[in-house]
Amino acid sequence: MEDSQKISTLAQKIYITLRMMELYNVTIGMPVYNVESYIENSLRSALDQEFLGTIEILIVDDCSTDNSISIINYLKTTHPQGQNIHIISKPINSGVGLARNTIIEKARGKYLFFLDSDDYITKNCIQKLYSLAEENQAEVVFGAIKTVNTRGEEIDCNQKFLNQPDLIIDGKDGLGKYAFQDTHAHLRDYMVNILFNLDFLNKNKLRYPTIRFHEDVIFSANLIPCVNKAVLLSDITYAYVIRNNSLSNYQGRQRIELEEIQKFFDIYSYVKDKNKSLKDKPYYETRCARCMSQIFFIVCGVLKNRAIIIPPIKNHQIKEVLKHPASLYEIFCFKKYRTINLFYYLLGILPAYFSMNIITLIGKRKKLI
Repeated sequence: MEDSQKISTLAQKIYITLRMMELYNVTIGMPVYNVESYIENSLRSALDQEFLGTIEILIVDDCSTDNSISIINYLKTTHPQGQNIHIISKPINSGVGLARNTIIEKARGKYLFFLDSDDYITKNCIQKLYSLAEENQAEVVFGAIKTVNTRGEEIDCNQKFLNQPDLIIDGKDGLGKYAFQDTHAHLRDYMVNILFNLDFLNKNKLRYPTIRFHEDVIFSANLIPCVNKAVLLSDITYAYVIRNNSLSNYQGRQRIELEEIQKFFDIYSYVKDKNKSLKDKPYYETRCARCMSQIFFIVCGVLKNRAIIIPPIKNHQIKEVLKHPASLYEIFCFKKYRTINLFYYLLGILPAYFSMNIITLIGKRKKLI
């Protein structure tokens, strides 16, 4: 009798737990921090989705000090879909990356979609991405993006890879081969307007790093080698809002802290060094060349703005980021991009003074400095 009571009690607990774990087709995750001017438009775009399934809107309040959460609570009580808004409050401000980790851990949808709280999506966004994910059993579905200003006017941010094709990528390393088909960017490395299979993220233990900006760069570097089934959609389903005070806008700076530059170097050094674990990939040689090209452009930007970096950055500090991830022997064995990889390898081993002069000369000719 005692055993049967225990079984009955356990069954009740399991039933209650399953009820509490009410599953949705899609979780839209939104980190929120002081976006009172944008949050209503962003959240309404999620609430007004023309979707045949169920959507959970999971908001992480990263210690907002303005009226953002009041606006969210108003929509929660007045909008017909407001009951699907769930708010998690963080005890301290920890940044977008850790807020997104919280969303991954707490999401109850089969799929997960990140929406930045100053951007917005089209009414058919989730339906289009979800249909493609289900039809193709995809791990990730990329929707196309347009960039707009705060008035909603489309602007050209000179990122041609945002105009992606309609494409189904199937098979191991397929997404990597697409992303690194040559040294140009073919796939964005910011993680909005992508429908992720949540089981896929958890199975591969994909999480964001504990950094304050460009966290998507590292997440993307870890994501791409894991994907075996992806879909790209050419239809624009997301508006990426460029605003003057956003973290992604660094124009018009009068002073740049050396610590910020070092963090930037650390991020792209991580991406570069990721190559060391990808030597068996068919896109390894191309990825090496592309990573080093990215770092070359970053170094050009540092040299261009050297006069306003405080305290001053030294040549040897810049040279550290130029070290090539491959050995000289490996590069001589490359079948693709051997010359460009060899050039970057030499930049990394020459005395810092000579490396900086070579980069400055090339940078000026290409009008990067």
